[in-house]
Amino acid sequence: MSRSRTKSWLTLLLLTGCVGISSQRLQAQTIIAPAGRTLFSRSSLVRSFAEIDRFSLDEDGNSVRGTQYVMPLALVYGFYPKWTVIVAEPYVVVDVTSRMGTQTVHQSLNGLADTQFFVQYDGLYSRNSPGGLTRLSGVFGLQAPTGAHRFSTRAFEYTGGLIFEKGVRLKYFFTGDFQYTFATENGRQVSVGNSARFDAVPAYFLISRERAPRDARWTRKAYDRIFRNGAFLILEFNGSWHGHATNQGAEIPNTGGTTLMISPGIQYFPSRRLVLEFSVPIPAVRELNGIQPKPNTSFLVGFRYLF
Repeated sequence: MSRSRTKSWLTLLLLTGCVGISSQRLQAQTIIAPAGRTLFSRSSLVRSFAEIDRFSLDEDGNSVRGTQYVMPLALVYGFYPKWTVIVAEPYVVVDVTSRMGTQTVHQSLNGLADTQFFVQYDGLYSRNSPGGLTRLSGVFGLQAPTGAHRFSTRAFEYTGGLIFEKGVRLKYFFTGDFQYTFATENGRQVSVGNSARFDAVPAYFLISRERAPRDARWTRKAYDRIFRNGAFLILEFNGSWHGHATNQGAEIPNTGGTTLMISPGIQYFPSRRLVLEFSVPIPAVRELNGIQPKPNTSFLVGFRYLF
């Protein structure tokens, strides 16, 4: 494993895979949402989190071990009934250690990734019923090449997708989304390749609905105090497909592939405006084309604050 090959793998990793990237009542939200955005917001809020992803590659007795930290800031503005605009700006740090025989090389990169803009319309279908709701939304996105050199595709990307939400008895929720991204070529006629992804997210709302009597046990009183605003227990299925990157129209080997993450998580409401969230994506499918670093362990911790 040569140093140049390690450097090229790191560059492709940054460009093709790892740099992706509500109303006032409580509502289930996808945690591992595309681009870190907030689905079904219909209000103004700010979201940020830290996602830590570890990856590795072993070949011919040599190895690559790395950790990527993605820290986006997403601003959401509900500017008109059923219309929402979202701006997401990720900051990325990547640490990679390569072992080639007796030689060890460490690389560390950091910087802003490309800015992403989205417009979401929640009026494709909407139906409210006692204790339930059904909604279908459309979303259109644009990724502009504003990031630092190492973290930018240097080309525009265009995204279209659908978002579905179903709530039953204000207790059981399901959110699903699908999006497809078209990648254009940059000035060197290199494209990171088109991609598609889906998220399927069942959620259960946990809340203390009745105040504990004065003579109740301390465990019951603690439960009432902790969950007086509620929490969502969430299990996400996050799938993605990425086509080959291309150079002057020719496919670049060792790029693209399919992954599926199973991501248990929780969204906790300390107040009706603040949401704390935690998720642990677990790789279930890692079918990457050729020889590429594969995702290992990950976790995400963050917050959302509604204005």
